[in-house]
Amino acid sequence: MLEITNKLGNIRFSKSVITKIAEDFVKNSEGRVLLMNYRGKYKNFMPGVDTDALTVKDEEDGLNIEVRIAVRFGTSISDVCREMLEYMSSEVERVMMEKPVLIRVIVTAVVSKEIAMRHIVFEKRENES
Repeated sequence: MLEITNKLGNIRFSKSVITKIAEDFVKNSEGRVLLMNYRGKYKNFMPGVDTDALTVKDEEDGLNIEVRIAVRFGTSISDVCREMLEYMSSEVERVMMEKPVLIRVIVTAVVSKEIAMRHIVFEKRENES
């Protein structure tokens, strides 16, 4: 559980809140992005939410989020990752009233007729005050 203390008291959030934000981005991406931690050719490709696709850690300095995705062939990887970083940051701040310290998006695969394994990392770190 993620816990935030403010003037209203203690507020607890389930990690599923962050998962829902990531799922909403994927849903709005028009099929360009899939939540998926692709590990190699022996893992079956199953559309939907991969249970290993999202990691949330509540550290002392703040929230660390890591999202693993697969991108459809023909999609600009850098554009879609930047969009996802901005979306995740703004939505987590809107819902939890606090920006995450680190959001990392890892592209684990490019999907076309075949699945090509990748490991491309984009991250957004909030400046410490």
